[in-house]
Amino acid sequence: MARVKLSEFRAKSILVEGYEGYSLTFNNLDDELSRIPDGNYVLKVDQGIKKRGKQGLVAVNITPDQVRENANKWQNLGFSRYILEPLVPHEQSHEKYLAFQRTREGIIISFSELGGMDVEDNADSIKSFNELQISDLAKYSGISEEFIKNIIIKMNENHFSFLEINPLVIKDGQLILLDAAVLVDSAGEYFTNMWSENDIVEASQKTDAELRVRELDDNSPAALKLTVLNKDASLWLLLSGGGASITIADTIQAEGLGNQLGNYGEYSGGPTTEETYLYTKEILNLVLSSKAPKKAVIIAGGVANFTDVAKTFKGIIQALSEVAEELRQQKVKVFVRRGGPNEKEGLKNMEEFLRSNDLYGSVYGSDVVLTEAASEAIKYVGESK
Repeated sequence: MARVKLSEFRAKSILVEGYEGYSLTFNNLDDELSRIPDGNYVLKVDQGIKKRGKQGLVAVNITPDQVRENANKWQNLGFSRYILEPLVPHEQSHEKYLAFQRTREGIIISFSELGGMDVEDNADSIKSFNELQISDLAKYSGISEEFIKNIIIKMNENHFSFLEINPLVIKDGQLILLDAAVLVDSAGEYFTNMWSENDIVEASQKTDAELRVRELDDNSPAALKLTVLNKDASLWLLLSGGGASITIADTIQAEGLGNQLGNYGEYSGGPTTEETYLYTKEILNLVLSSKAPKKAVIIAGGVANFTDVAKTFKGIIQALSEVAEELRQQKVKVFVRRGGPNEKEGLKNMEEFLRSNDLYGSVYGSDVVLTEAASEAIKYVGESK
Protein backbone atom coordinates (compact mmCIF):
# COMPACT_ATOMS: atom_id res chain seq x y z
CA MET A 1 0.00 0.00 0.00
CA ALA A 2 1.25 3.47 -0.86
CA ARG A 3 0.53 6.81 0.75
CA VAL A 4 -0.64 9.16 -1.98
CA LYS A 5 -1.70 12.78 -1.94
CA LEU A 6 -5.21 14.02 -2.58
CA SER A 7 -5.85 17.27 -4.37
CA GLU A 8 -6.43 20.16 -1.99
CA PHE A 9 -9.87 20.66 -3.53
CA ARG A 10 -10.95 17.09 -2.76
CA ALA A 11 -9.42 17.17 0.73
CA LYS A 12 -11.34 20.33 1.64
CA SER A 13 -14.53 19.00 0.05
CA ILE A 14 -14.33 16.07 2.46
CA LEU A 15 -13.35 18.08 5.53
CA VAL A 16 -15.49 21.23 5.18
CA GLU A 17 -19.27 21.04 4.96
CA GLY A 18 -20.57 23.39 2.26
CA TYR A 19 -17.08 24.04 0.86
CA GLU A 20 -17.10 26.90 -1.68
CA GLY A 21 -13.92 26.27 -3.68
CA TYR A 22 -13.60 25.40 -7.37
CA SER A 23 -11.43 22.80 -9.07
CA LEU A 24 -10.14 24.10 -12.42
CA THR A 25 -8.23 22.43 -15.23
CA PHE A 26 -6.38 24.33 -17.92
CA ASN A 27 -8.02 22.58 -20.89
CA ASN A 28 -11.54 23.46 -19.69
CA LEU A 29 -10.73 26.78 -18.04
CA ASP A 30 -13.12 29.00 -20.00
CA ASP A 31 -16.09 26.69 -19.41
CA GLU A 32 -15.28 26.41 -15.71
CA LEU A 33 -14.80 30.17 -15.19
CA SER A 34 -18.16 30.94 -16.80
CA ARG A 35 -19.95 29.62 -13.72
CA ILE A 36 -17.87 31.47 -11.11
CA PRO A 37 -19.42 34.66 -9.64
CA ASP A 38 -17.58 37.97 -9.44
CA GLY A 39 -15.44 38.51 -6.36
CA ASN A 40 -11.92 38.37 -4.99
CA TYR A 41 -10.20 34.98 -5.05
CA VAL A 42 -7.02 33.02 -4.35
CA LEU A 43 -5.74 30.75 -7.14
CA LYS A 44 -3.22 27.96 -6.44
CA VAL A 45 -1.65 25.12 -8.41
CA ASP A 46 -3.29 21.94 -7.09
CA GLN A 47 -0.85 19.19 -8.07
CA GLY A 48 0.80 18.15 -4.82
CA ILE A 49 3.49 20.84 -4.90
CA LYS A 50 5.04 21.83 -1.58
CA LYS A 51 5.78 25.45 -0.61
CA ARG A 52 3.72 26.85 -3.46
CA GLY A 53 3.76 30.38 -2.10
CA LYS A 54 7.56 30.53 -2.11
CA GLN A 55 7.60 29.14 -5.67
CA GLY A 56 5.20 31.74 -7.07
CA LEU A 57 2.40 29.23 -7.61
CA VAL A 58 -0.19 31.16 -5.59
CA ALA A 59 -2.04 34.28 -6.81
CA VAL A 60 -3.87 36.28 -4.14
CA ASN A 61 -6.73 38.79 -4.43
CA ILE A 62 -7.55 38.24 -8.10
CA THR A 63 -10.83 38.35 -10.00
CA PRO A 64 -12.13 35.51 -12.19
CA ASP A 65 -11.00 37.51 -15.24
CA GLN A 66 -7.41 37.39 -13.96
CA VAL A 67 -7.37 33.63 -13.54
CA ARG A 68 -6.52 33.04 -17.20
CA GLU A 69 -3.39 35.23 -16.93
CA ASN A 70 -1.96 33.21 -14.03
CA ALA A 71 -3.05 29.87 -15.46
CA ASN A 72 -1.25 30.65 -18.73
CA LYS A 73 1.95 31.42 -16.84
CA TRP A 74 1.75 28.21 -14.79
CA GLN A 75 0.72 26.12 -17.78
CA ASN A 76 4.02 27.07 -19.43
CA LEU A 77 5.73 25.52 -16.39
CA GLY A 78 3.86 22.25 -16.91
CA PHE A 79 0.93 22.72 -14.50
CA SER A 80 -2.68 22.25 -15.52
CA ARG A 81 -4.74 21.74 -12.36
CA TYR A 82 -5.76 24.54 -9.99
CA ILE A 83 -7.91 25.38 -6.99
CA LEU A 84 -9.79 28.69 -6.81
CA GLU A 85 -11.25 29.92 -3.50
CA PRO A 86 -12.86 33.08 -2.15
CA LEU A 87 -10.31 35.40 -0.52
CA VAL A 88 -10.38 35.37 3.30
CA PRO A 89 -8.89 38.66 4.57
CA HIS A 90 -7.03 38.11 7.86
CA GLU A 91 -3.99 39.08 9.90
CA GLN A 92 -0.93 36.86 10.07
CA SER A 93 -1.54 36.46 13.80
CA HIS A 94 -4.72 34.55 12.89
CA GLU A 95 -2.69 31.81 11.18
CA LYS A 96 -2.18 28.58 13.15
CA TYR A 97 -0.68 25.18 12.33
CA LEU A 98 -2.59 21.93 12.88
CA ALA A 99 -1.59 18.42 11.75
CA PHE A 100 -2.82 14.86 12.31
CA GLN A 101 -0.43 11.91 11.83
CA ARG A 102 -1.56 8.27 11.96
CA THR A 103 1.01 6.16 13.85
CA ARG A 104 1.19 2.71 15.45
CA GLU A 105 0.29 4.34 18.76
CA GLY A 106 -2.75 6.11 17.29
CA ILE A 107 -3.27 9.58 15.84
CA ILE A 108 -0.80 12.24 16.99
CA ILE A 109 -2.02 15.85 16.71
CA SER A 110 0.43 18.74 16.39
CA PHE A 111 -0.39 22.41 16.91
CA SER A 112 1.47 25.73 16.72
CA GLU A 113 0.33 29.28 17.28
CA LEU A 114 2.81 30.32 14.57
CA GLY A 115 1.33 28.88 11.39
CA GLY A 116 1.81 29.90 7.79
CA MET A 117 4.76 29.89 5.39
CA ASP A 118 7.41 30.19 8.11
CA VAL A 119 6.21 27.47 10.49
CA GLU A 120 9.34 25.42 9.79
CA ASP A 121 11.41 28.30 11.15
CA ASN A 122 9.47 28.00 14.40
CA ALA A 123 9.61 24.24 14.94
CA ASP A 124 10.05 24.67 18.69
CA SER A 125 6.57 26.19 18.86
CA ILE A 126 4.87 22.94 17.74
CA LYS A 127 3.26 20.97 20.57
CA SER A 128 2.04 17.38 20.15
CA PHE A 129 -0.95 15.62 21.71
CA ASN A 130 -2.41 12.11 21.46
CA GLU A 131 -6.07 11.14 21.10
CA LEU A 132 -6.48 10.93 24.88
CA GLN A 133 -5.37 14.54 25.22
CA ILE A 134 -7.91 16.22 22.97
CA SER A 135 -9.37 18.26 25.84
CA ASP A 136 -5.83 19.48 26.69
CA LEU A 137 -5.27 20.45 23.05
CA ALA A 138 -8.60 22.29 22.95
CA LYS A 139 -7.70 24.34 26.02
CA TYR A 140 -4.21 25.09 24.73
CA SER A 141 -5.22 26.00 21.17
CA GLY A 142 -8.69 27.47 21.49
CA ILE A 143 -9.94 24.93 18.93
CA SER A 144 -13.10 23.13 20.02
CA GLU A 145 -13.03 19.45 20.95
CA GLU A 146 -15.92 18.92 18.51
CA PHE A 147 -13.84 20.23 15.59
CA ILE A 148 -10.87 18.01 16.45
CA LYS A 149 -13.00 14.89 16.96
CA ASN A 150 -14.84 15.52 13.69
CA ILE A 151 -11.52 15.69 11.83
CA ILE A 152 -10.47 12.33 13.29
CA ILE A 153 -13.81 10.77 12.30
CA LYS A 154 -13.35 11.94 8.71
CA MET A 155 -9.76 10.70 8.69
CA ASN A 156 -10.92 7.24 9.70
CA GLU A 157 -13.86 7.17 7.29
CA ASN A 158 -11.73 8.24 4.34
CA HIS A 159 -8.47 6.39 5.09
CA PHE A 160 -6.34 9.48 5.72
CA SER A 161 -2.86 8.69 7.00
CA PHE A 162 -1.79 12.33 7.34
CA LEU A 163 -3.52 15.72 7.37
CA GLU A 164 -1.79 19.09 7.61
CA ILE A 165 -3.77 22.32 7.85
CA ASN A 166 -1.40 25.24 7.42
CA PRO A 167 -2.54 27.79 7.94
CA LEU A 168 -5.68 27.21 9.94
CA VAL A 169 -7.17 30.68 10.34
CA ILE A 170 -9.00 31.40 13.58
CA LYS A 171 -10.98 34.57 13.06
CA ASP A 172 -14.01 35.85 14.97
CA GLY A 173 -14.56 32.36 16.39
CA GLN A 174 -14.52 30.76 12.94
CA LEU A 175 -12.12 28.02 11.89
CA ILE A 176 -11.08 28.30 8.22
CA LEU A 177 -8.88 25.75 6.45
CA LEU A 178 -6.84 28.14 4.33
CA ASP A 179 -4.53 25.38 3.10
CA ALA A 180 -4.78 21.60 3.55
CA ALA A 181 -2.57 18.69 2.55
CA VAL A 182 -3.84 15.13 2.85
CA LEU A 183 -2.12 11.78 2.36
CA VAL A 184 -4.35 8.73 2.03
CA ASP A 185 -3.78 4.99 1.93
CA SER A 186 -4.08 4.20 -1.78
CA ALA A 187 -6.04 1.04 -0.98
CA GLY A 188 -8.73 3.20 0.64
CA GLU A 189 -10.12 3.97 -2.82
CA TYR A 190 -11.93 0.63 -2.71
CA PHE A 191 -13.70 1.46 0.57
CA THR A 192 -14.87 5.05 0.17
CA ASN A 193 -16.98 6.96 -2.31
CA MET A 194 -15.56 10.32 -1.20
CA TRP A 195 -12.41 10.18 -3.34
CA SER A 196 -11.04 8.17 -6.25
CA GLU A 197 -7.91 7.79 -8.34
CA ASN A 198 -8.86 10.98 -10.21
CA ASP A 199 -8.39 12.95 -6.98
CA ILE A 200 -4.81 11.77 -6.47
CA VAL A 201 -2.17 14.34 -7.40
CA GLU A 202 1.50 13.64 -7.84
CA ALA A 203 4.48 15.87 -8.42
CA SER A 204 6.28 12.98 -10.12
CA GLN A 205 5.49 11.55 -13.53
CA LYS A 206 3.76 8.22 -14.01
CA THR A 207 5.92 5.41 -15.39
CA ASP A 208 5.24 4.14 -18.90
CA ALA A 209 3.86 0.91 -17.40
CA GLU A 210 1.43 2.84 -15.19
CA LEU A 211 0.26 4.93 -18.12
CA ARG A 212 -0.32 1.85 -20.30
CA VAL A 213 -2.30 0.13 -17.53
CA ARG A 214 -4.36 3.27 -17.00
CA GLU A 215 -5.19 3.30 -20.72
CA LEU A 216 -6.09 -0.39 -20.51
CA ASP A 217 -8.33 0.35 -17.53
CA ASP A 218 -10.00 3.29 -19.28
CA ASN A 219 -10.99 1.06 -22.19
CA SER A 220 -12.32 -1.88 -20.18
CA PRO A 221 -15.37 -2.50 -18.00
CA ALA A 222 -13.01 -4.43 -15.71
CA ALA A 223 -10.69 -2.74 -13.20
CA LEU A 224 -6.93 -2.81 -13.87
CA LYS A 225 -4.74 -0.77 -11.52
CA LEU A 226 -0.97 -0.39 -11.16
CA THR A 227 1.27 1.76 -8.99
CA VAL A 228 5.04 1.25 -9.15
CA LEU A 229 6.62 1.60 -5.70
CA ASN A 230 10.21 0.38 -6.07
CA LYS A 231 11.64 -0.45 -9.50
CA ASP A 232 14.43 -2.61 -7.98
CA ALA A 233 12.28 -4.56 -5.52
CA SER A 234 12.27 -8.31 -4.99
CA LEU A 235 8.53 -8.86 -4.39
CA TRP A 236 6.03 -8.24 -7.19
CA LEU A 237 2.25 -8.53 -7.04
CA LEU A 238 -0.30 -9.83 -9.52
CA LEU A 239 -3.43 -9.65 -7.42
CA SER A 240 -7.14 -9.95 -7.99
CA GLY A 241 -9.52 -7.90 -5.86
CA GLY A 242 -9.01 -4.87 -3.63
CA GLY A 243 -9.46 -6.72 -0.34
CA ALA A 244 -6.86 -9.32 -1.26
CA SER A 245 -4.49 -6.58 -2.36
CA ILE A 246 -4.66 -4.93 1.05
CA THR A 247 -4.17 -8.22 2.91
CA ILE A 248 -1.14 -9.27 0.87
CA ALA A 249 0.50 -5.85 1.06
CA ASP A 250 -0.14 -5.72 4.82
CA THR A 251 1.51 -9.13 5.23
CA ILE A 252 4.63 -7.97 3.40
CA GLN A 253 4.77 -4.76 5.44
CA ALA A 254 4.29 -6.66 8.72
CA GLU A 255 7.22 -8.92 7.84
CA GLY A 256 9.45 -5.87 7.48
CA LEU A 257 9.82 -6.11 3.70
CA GLY A 258 7.69 -3.13 2.73
CA ASN A 259 10.74 -1.59 1.05
CA GLN A 260 10.97 -4.69 -1.16
CA LEU A 261 7.44 -4.33 -2.50
CA GLY A 262 7.73 -3.42 -6.17
CA ASN A 263 4.16 -2.54 -7.05
CA TYR A 264 0.62 -2.24 -5.81
CA GLY A 265 -2.61 -2.72 -7.71
CA GLU A 266 -5.14 -5.29 -8.81
CA TYR A 267 -7.24 -6.72 -11.60
CA SER A 268 -10.91 -7.39 -10.93
CA GLY A 269 -14.36 -7.19 -12.44
CA GLY A 270 -13.99 -10.12 -14.83
CA PRO A 271 -11.22 -9.03 -17.22
CA THR A 272 -10.87 -11.00 -20.44
CA THR A 273 -7.99 -13.35 -21.17
CA GLU A 274 -6.46 -10.72 -23.46
CA GLU A 275 -6.76 -7.95 -20.87
CA THR A 276 -5.19 -10.15 -18.20
CA TYR A 277 -2.39 -11.07 -20.60
CA LEU A 278 -1.62 -7.40 -21.35
CA TYR A 279 -1.76 -6.46 -17.66
CA THR A 280 0.55 -9.34 -16.71
CA LYS A 281 3.05 -8.35 -19.39
CA GLU A 282 3.44 -4.94 -17.76
CA ILE A 283 4.10 -6.52 -14.35
CA LEU A 284 6.62 -9.01 -15.77
CA ASN A 285 8.51 -6.29 -17.63
CA LEU A 286 8.94 -4.52 -14.29
CA VAL A 287 10.07 -7.77 -12.64
CA LEU A 288 12.72 -8.37 -15.28
CA SER A 289 13.94 -4.77 -15.09
CA SER A 290 14.46 -5.00 -11.32
CA LYS A 291 18.07 -5.32 -10.13
CA ALA A 292 17.16 -7.41 -7.07
CA PRO A 293 19.28 -10.60 -6.85
CA LYS A 294 16.26 -12.85 -6.18
CA LYS A 295 12.70 -12.10 -7.11
CA ALA A 296 9.26 -13.55 -6.54
CA VAL A 297 5.91 -12.96 -8.22
CA ILE A 298 2.85 -13.39 -6.00
CA ILE A 299 -0.29 -14.30 -7.93
CA ALA A 300 -3.11 -14.19 -5.42
CA GLY A 301 -6.68 -13.20 -4.71
CA GLY A 302 -9.69 -14.01 -2.61
CA VAL A 303 -12.44 -16.32 -3.72
CA ALA A 304 -13.92 -14.54 -6.73
CA ASN A 305 -17.65 -14.36 -7.38
CA PHE A 306 -17.51 -14.10 -11.16
CA THR A 307 -13.90 -13.51 -12.29
CA ASP A 308 -13.08 -16.78 -14.10
CA VAL A 309 -9.84 -18.19 -12.66
CA ALA A 310 -9.15 -20.48 -15.63
CA LYS A 311 -9.75 -17.67 -18.14
CA THR A 312 -7.59 -15.11 -16.39
CA PHE A 313 -4.86 -17.66 -15.67
CA LYS A 314 -4.76 -18.46 -19.37
CA GLY A 315 -3.74 -14.86 -20.04
CA ILE A 316 -1.22 -14.90 -17.18
CA ILE A 317 0.35 -18.15 -18.42
CA GLN A 318 0.63 -16.74 -21.94
CA ALA A 319 2.53 -13.71 -20.63
CA LEU A 320 4.74 -15.89 -18.40
CA SER A 321 5.57 -18.23 -21.29
CA GLU A 322 6.92 -15.39 -23.40
CA VAL A 323 9.61 -14.53 -20.82
CA ALA A 324 10.06 -17.88 -19.05
CA GLU A 325 13.74 -18.16 -19.96
CA GLU A 326 14.57 -14.68 -18.67
CA LEU A 327 12.63 -15.36 -15.47
CA ARG A 328 14.62 -18.56 -14.86
CA GLN A 329 17.91 -16.79 -15.44
CA GLN A 330 16.98 -14.13 -12.89
CA LYS A 331 15.97 -16.68 -10.21
CA VAL A 332 12.31 -15.68 -10.27
CA LYS A 333 9.81 -17.99 -8.60
CA VAL A 334 6.03 -17.73 -8.74
CA PHE A 335 3.79 -18.24 -5.71
CA VAL A 336 0.04 -18.66 -6.25
CA ARG A 337 -3.11 -18.67 -4.14
CA ARG A 338 -6.44 -18.24 -5.91
CA GLY A 339 -10.09 -19.22 -5.66
CA GLY A 340 -13.26 -18.75 -7.65
CA PRO A 341 -15.09 -20.04 -10.75
CA ASN A 342 -13.10 -22.78 -12.53
CA GLU A 343 -10.53 -22.69 -9.75
CA LYS A 344 -9.38 -26.32 -10.11
CA GLU A 345 -8.81 -26.05 -13.85
CA GLY A 346 -6.95 -22.76 -13.55
CA LEU A 347 -4.72 -23.94 -10.70
CA LYS A 348 -3.94 -27.22 -12.47
CA ASN A 349 -2.89 -25.41 -15.64
CA MET A 350 -0.81 -22.92 -13.66
CA GLU A 351 1.00 -25.58 -11.63
CA GLU A 352 1.81 -27.65 -14.72
CA PHE A 353 3.22 -24.62 -16.49
CA LEU A 354 5.31 -23.42 -13.54
CA ARG A 355 6.79 -26.88 -12.85
CA SER A 356 7.65 -27.52 -16.49
CA ASN A 357 9.41 -24.16 -16.74
CA ASP A 358 11.26 -24.35 -13.40
CA LEU A 359 9.40 -21.33 -12.04
CA TYR A 360 7.40 -23.16 -9.38
CA GLY A 361 7.24 -21.69 -5.91
CA SER A 362 3.85 -22.92 -4.71
CA VAL A 363 0.25 -23.17 -5.91
CA TYR A 364 -2.71 -23.10 -3.52
CA GLY A 365 -6.47 -22.99 -3.87
CA SER A 366 -9.19 -21.53 -1.68
CA ASP A 367 -8.66 -24.22 0.96
CA VAL A 368 -5.46 -22.45 2.05
CA VAL A 369 -5.34 -19.04 3.74
CA LEU A 370 -4.79 -16.09 1.45
CA THR A 371 -1.45 -15.05 2.94
CA GLU A 372 0.33 -18.41 2.59
CA ALA A 373 1.72 -17.72 -0.88
CA ALA A 374 2.95 -14.31 0.24
CA SER A 375 4.66 -15.79 3.31
CA GLU A 376 6.48 -18.35 1.16
CA ALA A 377 7.53 -15.70 -1.36
CA ILE A 378 8.91 -13.56 1.49
CA LYS A 379 10.89 -16.53 2.78
CA TYR A 380 12.24 -17.29 -0.69
CA VAL A 381 13.61 -13.81 -1.43
CA GLY A 382 15.05 -13.64 2.09
CA GLU A 383 17.10 -16.81 1.65
CA SER A 384 20.78 -16.55 0.76
CA LYS A 385 21.65 -16.91 -2.91
